[in-house]
Amino acid sequence: MWKIIRLDKNLANQIAAWEVVERPISIVKELIENSIDAGSDSIKIEIKNGWKSEIIITDNGYWIDKNDLNLAVEKYSTSKIKNLDDLYNIMTFWFRWEALASITSVSKTTIISKTKDSESAYKLEIIWWESGEIIKEMWETGTKIIIRDLFYNTPARLNYLKKDKTEYAHIFDFLQNISLSYPHIWFEFISDNRQVFKYNIWDNLQTRIYHIYGEEVSDNLIDVNFNLWWIEISWFITNPNISFGNKNRQNLFVNNRVIKSPLIYKAITNAYNRFIPHNRFPAYILNLEIDPTQVDVNVHPRKLEVRFANESQIFKSFYNAIYDKLNSFSVVSIHNQVNNNQENNINNTENLEWNNDNIRQEFLNLNNNFSSANTSSVQNNLDKNNNFYTWSGNKFKSYSPYKEIKFNPNQSRITRDFNPFDNPEWSSWNNNLNNIEEGSLETSTDLHDTPLWKIIGQAFNSYIIVETNNSIQVLDQHALAERVIYERLVNSKQKAISQGLLVWESVNLTPKEFNILEHRKAVFEEMWFEVELLSNNIVMINAVPSFIKQHDIKDVFLWVLEDIWEEADSKSKTLDEIRNKIYAFTACRSAIKFGNKLNLFEMNKLLKDSTLDYSSTCPHGRPVSFEIDLHELKNKYER
Repeated sequence: MWKIIRLDKNLANQIAAWEVVERPISIVKELIENSIDAGSDSIKIEIKNGWKSEIIITDNGYWIDKNDLNLAVEKYSTSKIKNLDDLYNIMTFWFRWEALASITSVSKTTIISKTKDSESAYKLEIIWWESGEIIKEMWETGTKIIIRDLFYNTPARLNYLKKDKTEYAHIFDFLQNISLSYPHIWFEFISDNRQVFKYNIWDNLQTRIYHIYGEEVSDNLIDVNFNLWWIEISWFITNPNISFGNKNRQNLFVNNRVIKSPLIYKAITNAYNRFIPHNRFPAYILNLEIDPTQVDVNVHPRKLEVRFANESQIFKSFYNAIYDKLNSFSVVSIHNQVNNNQENNINNTENLEWNNDNIRQEFLNLNNNFSSANTSSVQNNLDKNNNFYTWSGNKFKSYSPYKEIKFNPNQSRITRDFNPFDNPEWSSWNNNLNNIEEGSLETSTDLHDTPLWKIIGQAFNSYIIVETNNSIQVLDQHALAERVIYERLVNSKQKAISQGLLVWESVNLTPKEFNILEHRKAVFEEMWFEVELLSNNIVMINAVPSFIKQHDIKDVFLWVLEDIWEEADSKSKTLDEIRNKIYAFTACRSAIKFGNKLNLFEMNKLLKDSTLDYSSTCPHGRPVSFEIDLHELKNKYER
């Protein structure tokens, strides 16, 4: 028979540590949140040997008395609540009443603390759950906690950790987020005796945003201030003039606490859908002030995921708060444009009174609509403006250029000698005929005839209609051209080379991106980039792959940076896959565009080029062709 026993206290603490202390960032997060709850306005974080040797947190908050040092590391001890009512209304960083106990069970911990009224500081060391004697220590007012040899007694946990630079990046990322949430707190981060950053106590939020995300974000901020009963949404979003290729500039807080919420992310994404291009992302730093009884913060031990009592109301509030601000910004932009046009007409013409009256009337109509919150009228005016995107916001299939795709038997192979790196300006590819070996394909003087299909014509300036032996096929001209260029790049016999730029391209990175680049610069060099790291998170791009267009450099660089980070973190992507993504991006940007009218010669050229060996999809997985079988066509007409 199995007998129920009471676990040893130390064993219970170690089991709890598996939930509380998942990785080094858990230590940093718990201790910094305790420092903030203790009223600190100065916090110093030090790590050594990428966290393996020491993690040191120093603050100047409400300090631990000598008599409370042993109690502070006991399970179920806290200074944050005293009764059940306190639990329901807690506004501190919540608590687990076992954080320090769990930390001390998987590390060698030293706590040094001095109260304002004490003549000296006192130190307590805990090793293997055993607390030493409390002794006097020379130390300034405040608390210092030193964590050494993390997981030294649980080696199995070490096997679950990522690479050192990955764990370091998680620490760095959290410190950036928490410093945005508390711009009035002095934060300093030191790694291996090198100061990584220091944010001053007199910063405001916009200044802190500038230090972390740079001038491009800080110069394009829109303040948000939305109030609805028990909900208040505030801080900043970016206007539609800028967007980014990743989500690295997005921060959410609930009552100043860093959180992750798919519900809120979805609401913000939906609000931005018609204002920025598809697959682009805004930057935002948003805080939700909410009654603590309306949010459950104990969904997950890390306290990052939360659950709201009224999720529908939260979703609508965020959507309306963001959409209204973006809509107002758009209307103001139209007003400014109308005013500018009016001024130009007045300055440059004399007899345009009728036009000016119309412009003035359009301005008055827009102003009245905006003032009276007539959203339908404003919407109609916005829809007429070509500067805004009208993507519907429906779910878009996630395609991958790396999945295995069966060979399309309808395609044939031809022998060709083509070097895609001779001319980096791919836009002219469709104007240059490639040499095809004589006799390799049947030739015809009729431009409607191609080696595979007979051209019927073009529909909607986007689709090429062709006839085969037993079907009619509708070809997506952009996807088809994209696949042709991609295959030429991937299968070229000549390797790409770095091409120096006449005008160097500067890119302002986030601290996280800059840190990734510092550690992975060698990988970039394998990607044919030459970069120079400057101060203030600025990187200078001196050379790029020879097939990249000038106006694509920044986007390609940032996407490669993100892929390199994913490859380093999860090993899910190889360098060849990253190179293929560069090829796919280049092919997409260089191919014939959807909506371009093609003449018969251009269609014939594209179909001849498409006789390369390739699958029936573009590099991103979208289908190239839609087929209507002849038998199906006959059935439609009851033949």
